[in-house]
Amino acid sequence: MGGEFFHCIGHCVTVQGFTSIMPWLAINVKNLPQFTKGERIEVSKVELNEGNTVPPDYLTESELISLMEKNGIGTDASISVHINNICERNYVQVQAGRKLVPTTLGITLVRGYQCIDPDLCLPDIRSFIEQQINHVAKGQADHSCVVQHVLHQFKQKFSYFVKQIDNMDALFEAQFSPLSDSGRALSKCGKCLRYMKYISSQPSRLYCGTCEEVYNLPQRGTIKLYKELTCPLDNFELLIFSMGGPEGKSFPLCPFCYNNPPFEGIEAVVGATNTSSSGKSGKGAGMPCFLCLHPTCRHSVIAQGVCACPECNGTLVLDPVSAPKWRLYCNMCNCLVNLPQGAHRIATTRDQCPECDSTIIEVDFNKKTTPLDDGATLYTGCILCDELLHSLIEVKHGKSFFKRMGSRGRGRGGGRGGHRGRGWAAGKRVDPKMSFRDF
Repeated sequence: MGGEFFHCIGHCVTVQGFTSIMPWLAINVKNLPQFTKGERIEVSKVELNEGNTVPPDYLTESELISLMEKNGIGTDASISVHINNICERNYVQVQAGRKLVPTTLGITLVRGYQCIDPDLCLPDIRSFIEQQINHVAKGQADHSCVVQHVLHQFKQKFSYFVKQIDNMDALFEAQFSPLSDSGRALSKCGKCLRYMKYISSQPSRLYCGTCEEVYNLPQRGTIKLYKELTCPLDNFELLIFSMGGPEGKSFPLCPFCYNNPPFEGIEAVVGATNTSSSGKSGKGAGMPCFLCLHPTCRHSVIAQGVCACPECNGTLVLDPVSAPKWRLYCNMCNCLVNLPQGAHRIATTRDQCPECDSTIIEVDFNKKTTPLDDGATLYTGCILCDELLHSLIEVKHGKSFFKRMGSRGRGRGGGRGGHRGRGWAAGKRVDPKMSFRDF
């Protein structure tokens, strides 16, 4: 009716069975009339009820026992012991109706296992072991081979778990320490769309109380919300990280991508990058936006990368919050390039230089200090090949300055992913070794 399909179910008792002497347990008969196709049904009253779905109720002891038996976990003698153990360890509490309600400790423990090794939260491993034991009892498997296989499997899982135990510690600390109460709401979680708390005490991190997940952040700097922009990959709100000092870099990052790099091969260079730019080293290093290879996100290295670094194999990217002292910084080392100072706006474009394949930038000069004729302010060009822009930039690496040689200062490079070495800084023409597309 009206494009909707309806169905109804009736009950008809064919054999009364034991209900003939126990009528209070009899099934209610619900007869359906014999409809024919095309028959019209007159309805005297139609009601439309509105409601919301509700989550499933907590498991009872009997339901848990049935699930354990179904998945082959435990025996008739050990199932009750398992349930008693999780109650005594305060992972669950038995409430009215023999329902097993998980405690905060139990939920946090399972969340921690899921962060490190989700297999430990599933019944598959225990079920497999029980099956192997049954095979040994029936003579279908060798006892020593089963023991060696299980010991080897758990040894590998234990070694991996120990290496990742910091994830469990961070989750427990955020959940049970007073730090979680002192944290302030900062950005929205891309999963639950609730605000996550920023815990500023070292090591600083974000904690989502709804999802019960902890996200590591770069250290030794300030974290702020970045214009309420969101990551196109996971919908997490972006943050802007700024290091202290006049040469401190600023770069956006997605909390989820920073902890879970979405592109293969990023982990190989993240450690070195974070050591120099984000204050982190090795352990817990992550992927900021200046390493992201997303083809359309305007914060990725694809969109913000300008040219190759003159000091390493990195890419010079535009500092998004450096105005009015506009600059580029390398996403691999501490090289800085000062752009025309005092400009109202500097942005990258989608065009590449036909000579060196670097990204063309657009500069909106200040009216009072514009170097253009007739008071014009808008100018586009390549910082390596354009005479005007090339004369207005200054490369800084650590405490050393590499000033342009000669009046023209033209240079030729291999694009945003190439490597020019010192020849780039000295204004020499050096053939490219690698294009940005190869990178």
